[in-house]
This record gives sequence, C-alpha cells and structure tokens, in this order.
Amino acid sequence: MTAEPVATPDGPLSGPEPEQHWHEPRVLRTWAAGELWIACLALTTIFLSVLWQVISRYVPALNWPGVSELANYSLIVLTFIMVGYLIGNNGHITIQVIDYLVKGRAFVVVKAVSAAVTGLICAVLVWEAWELIQAYPTRTTAALGIPIWMLYVVPMLGFVSGTVRAFVRVFTAAREDVPFDAAEAR
Repeated sequence: MTAEPVATPDGPLSGPEPEQHWHEPRVLRTWAAGELWIACLALTTIFLSVLWQVISRYVPALNWPGVSELANYSLIVLTFIMVGYLIGNNGHITIQVIDYLVKGRAFVVVKAVSAAVTGLICAVLVWEAWELIQAYPTRTTAALGIPIWMLYVVPMLGFVSGTVRAFVRVFTAAREDVPFDAAEAR
C-alpha cells in the first residue's frame, strides 16, 4: 500500500517525497546550455535565411546566392550539435518495446548495454568526422567560401558530446530517467 498525498493547512499536498532523479554534473549542464544556444542560433539563421529567400523573390535586388547555402549548413549544425544533448537528456529516439517487457535488474542491464552501444557508435562517428577533416583541409563551400573542414567540426563535437553522455548513461543506468520535455529544455 502506498501513502497518498494529503492536503494540509500549510500547503496543498504533503506526503512521501517524490523520487529524486539524477542530474548531470555542472560541466555537462553548461555544455548542454552551449549546445542549446548554438542550436537556437542555427534555427534563427534558418528562419531568417528562408525569409530572405522569400523576400528576394519579390525584391530581386536582395537576391544573394549565399543565403541558401547558409540555411542548408545551419540545418546541418542544428542536427549534429543536438546529438549529445538529446542522448544526455533522454530525448533521442528509442524503441521501448523491451522497456515494457523487462523489469528490475534486467532493465538496468538493457539500459546500460544500449547506452554503451550508442557510445561506441558515436565514438566511431567522431573518428570518421576527424578523418573527413583531415581529408579536405583546403576545400571550401561554393557560395560562402567556408572551409569544408569547419563543417565537419560540428558533427565531430556533437558526436564527442554524444559519446561522453552515452557513457555517463552506462554508469547511471540504475537511476530513473528524467522524462524528456522539450518545452523545459535546460
């Protein structure tokens, strides 16, 4: 039998303390704030670039070939910079069939193994991004002239973050996950 919350004169409800969720260390939370800031900047850039393209259809003097490239590369930045954030905050896509079938210690093992596999995949993708950076040191984009290696740095940073956060999740698999709520991005 569980204790039900009861209304008291001091406040609306009293009762057992809610179960404490594990929160990332300050360094990871700061890193996540930086990732969110970059993602918001990329999203704003996409919005303004598309708006510029629409306006330039009616005002030909504003036509600029680089705006389309800027929107495209901002989408790439948005996609890859959020990898670590989503892995760390339980916001990535998961298939939860096993989660409903397995309980107790077996569930902890499933969470730890899936986090380890995610971490290994992210580590391989870090290595691949590094190889691409090394392969194209002098190439640039067509319209803006951005060095291609700079575009590969963003996925590399996102996958480094994903690797770290996935391996943190391996060691915290026994703790209850904080439900992901995109509206409460911290």
